[in-house]
Amino acid sequence: MSNFCPTFVSISTPTNFMNQIKDIITSIKYGPHFRTEKKGNVKYLKGNQFDDDFELTLFNDSYIQVDVEDKNVLLEENDVILAAKGFRNFAWKYSSTSDKCVASSLFYVIKLNQDVINADYFTMAINSPRVQHKLKNVGLGVTIPAIPKNELLRIKIAVPPMSDQLKAVEIHGLLNKQIRIERAILNKRLKIKNELLNLLTERHE
Repeated sequence: MSNFCPTFVSISTPTNFMNQIKDIITSIKYGPHFRTEKKGNVKYLKGNQFDDDFELTLFNDSYIQVDVEDKNVLLEENDVILAAKGFRNFAWKYSSTSDKCVASSLFYVIKLNQDVINADYFTMAINSPRVQHKLKNVGLGVTIPAIPKNELLRIKIAVPPMSDQLKAVEIHGLLNKQIRIERAILNKRLKIKNELLNLLTERHE
């Protein structure tokens, strides 16, 4: 097992650091609806392309053809998309180091006041168990729940000073790295175990 262990620092989040989401964003809107193709110049993001860690690792042939200068549809650096329809209400931050992407109409596209809140921190906060529980409670719909914008904007999250936000993001990243390493080790051990079981139980002619 890996001996990797992040160094923890104390991060205080007193109640006066709690802010409603409406007070820390500059805009929010649903992504556009397009019919997807197997080929195109822009990736079209859907909920089933994100794994259990809310990372874009399951991308399939889901493309559209759009004007790559159209800022009305293309995601921009530090945009955060939030899955507002369905049973997985996760957030994901877009980085310009990724391919050009458009978020589908499943997602809210959120632009943040970056003087107040870091995009990675906001994404981490939305994906935290406490906020996830709140999102489940405000979801409306008989068959497919959807999060009303007004309800989302009233949710409060902790917004400490920027230095503390960056510390929290660093710790979160280190923990995720450790989990990925340990998960890879576990998967290798399970593979070895299964191969050994096959070897020990196979019939010799």
